[in-house]
Amino acid sequence: MKFSFKALSIGAAIASLAVAAPIEVTKRDTNSDRIAACFIKWVPLGLIKTITINQMSMDFTPADPWAPTTSSNSVVATMLSIPGITLPIDSIRQHILLVDNGVQIGNIETPWSAASVSGGTLTTSFPSSTLAVFPTSHTAFSNFIGSLSAAKTKAVTLQGSVDAKLNLGIFGHMTIPGIGFKTDTLFQGLNGLTDIKYIYLIDNNFDFVNSKMTMSTIVNLKNPSNLSLKLGDVSFSTAAAGGYVGISTIRNLNLVPGDNYVISSTVLDMTQTAVSDFLNGLNTADGTLILTGFSGTSSDVALNAGLAAMKSNLVVPKLFQGLTVSQPPYKNWAIKILPTTKTDGLVDITATFQSPYYGYPFEMTSDEPAGEDNYAFITGVSQNTESMHLFQFRDTLHFAVSGTGSTTVTFKANIVGLVSSDRPRVEALVSYASANGGIPVNFWWLAGGIVNNDGTQRNQLDWGTSGIGLSALKVATGADFASLLDSVPA
Repeated sequence: MKFSFKALSIGAAIASLAVAAPIEVTKRDTNSDRIAACFIKWVPLGLIKTITINQMSMDFTPADPWAPTTSSNSVVATMLSIPGITLPIDSIRQHILLVDNGVQIGNIETPWSAASVSGGTLTTSFPSSTLAVFPTSHTAFSNFIGSLSAAKTKAVTLQGSVDAKLNLGIFGHMTIPGIGFKTDTLFQGLNGLTDIKYIYLIDNNFDFVNSKMTMSTIVNLKNPSNLSLKLGDVSFSTAAAGGYVGISTIRNLNLVPGDNYVISSTVLDMTQTAVSDFLNGLNTADGTLILTGFSGTSSDVALNAGLAAMKSNLVVPKLFQGLTVSQPPYKNWAIKILPTTKTDGLVDITATFQSPYYGYPFEMTSDEPAGEDNYAFITGVSQNTESMHLFQFRDTLHFAVSGTGSTTVTFKANIVGLVSSDRPRVEALVSYASANGGIPVNFWWLAGGIVNNDGTQRNQLDWGTSGIGLSALKVATGADFASLLDSVPA
């Protein structure tokens, strides 16, 4: 490292801000003693002018609601700038007091974190650190959360002190404690989370005993702020034009800046006239659900008071039209005729599967839930073969996949319906497959599975090509497909 004695001259300024606090030098010799002496001067300068927090994370899920944790990956401080001199600060720790509307909310004590200085700008970050809310400031903290949730921007005051370590090269490190600061800084707020969009209807689950229907939907919550917030379970009272319809809940809500694709489960009270009016109205027009914070929005008492004032409108499209999955749930289909197919009517089907639910993991528990009849039907081969069943599912497909991964599975399917067809139609299929390397199909498919490892068994997941907006897919065939004719009476 190239060491400049210019750095020493600024020491007097730093020492003055620390009110001549004790200076720690980790490597002492006669030279470093002389350096320390240089710092014991009194110069009336303010080192830290402004502080900008470009990103802030807050976790409201700790057991103590008055001790959320905070962190930031980008804190920038504007400091006193002296031409030609860059302070050799390489780490700092912060003692921060959060003040809102003149009320001291709580304090944050951060551990030592790496820092760098360029000209008059100090850049640093800090890992997870507790915001200890003062017992007398609980109401003020909830008001602060409420303002941060509702407003586009929120001004707060940060004051306290910074301990800085200076890298003096061959002379070791010098610690300057207690560099005071007080500055106003601006947070980007959530703006009421008013930008919310209906993305995809996962399924409807019916509870006929209690007259309830749970509508599970992926919605996109646009977070306009630079805040990342871990909020836990959050619920909203939900109403339509005709009045109250139920409660909408988002489990383990973790908001990041920008798009947030989350699963919202709305439990509709089917005894309410407003529910039937809303559902029937979707046959002819878009419908609007009004989501409002209430006394049960969060189990966190500190957070609940802040979120209770939130209110957003969610537009549900007419007949759920235009909704799409994030990616097709399957691809690369292939069929293999087995030596035993002639006797048991079973074939091997191979395909690659992935989650269509916007990054959420998925487990296929049943490819054919009780009472369903799921199959792949032929299209575009000939008029005589149109809509013939190429194969039928028989509850042998089971897999689990992450929200971003994929898995290739081989499973058994039934072609009894196919081989019971008249021989000319099967011959037409074999001829087409030989010439084209596969058979085009669509799927009629209501599958059973679990989304996001939430333990909820869903037996009405629409995996049909029409339901997820796919055109016909090719099921690849090989030379063995011709042996299908062995299973068909002459």
